[in-house]
Amino acid sequence: MRMGSRPKPSRQRTSRLSRALWLGATVALFSVGCRASVSAKVNTGGDDDELDESVTPVSSTLDTDPLDVEYALNGARHDLGLSEQAKSAASTCSCLAVKVGTATDPAFEWQGGVPRIDPDHQLVFAMSSEGKACEKEPEDSLGASYWGFRQEGEDIVIVVENARFGRPLTSGAVIPKPTGSGRVYLRPASREVPYGRPADGSTHCRLD
Repeated sequence: MRMGSRPKPSRQRTSRLSRALWLGATVALFSVGCRASVSAKVNTGGDDDELDESVTPVSSTLDTDPLDVEYALNGARHDLGLSEQAKSAASTCSCLAVKVGTATDPAFEWQGGVPRIDPDHQLVFAMSSEGKACEKEPEDSLGASYWGFRQEGEDIVIVVENARFGRPLTSGAVIPKPTGSGRVYLRPASREVPYGRPADGSTHCRLD
């Protein structure tokens, strides 16, 4: 070896240098790719003005959504009664004037506003024993009172009881609409109840 001359790099050193350069280039490309990916996510998700313009406001469809309509629940209504004209109408059920129909029927009198009723699945029922001659009426009875309803097959059966002191007298209710070819019937809660018996002696009085 002559003085002043540099030694030639060995093959092992050259191989290490190549690997180091390749690794550095790979890390640099990966870093650039990550920064581009992060930048793209921030721009897409953080631009509120652009997002608002492309999305239809939810409130524009909720106002007419039928699922938001609130209907009255089935059951007794203490704010419901019959009009004076309906009370004097003839009835096939003993000791009672009765009516089944829609909530807006003029035969019904509401103490407050008329509730929203589902016309496809609900009906309104009201009755009155006021002014009706009733041979077997108990002395301590205050008249007929709604007890509840039952579903028997496709039919809806309204049950009537004797109103007494200490118990609320209820003269109306919202009931389910019969399904298929079903009908609405009325029957007394027990043998001691004279209200709602049919003229033919059967247990159920049909309401037309």
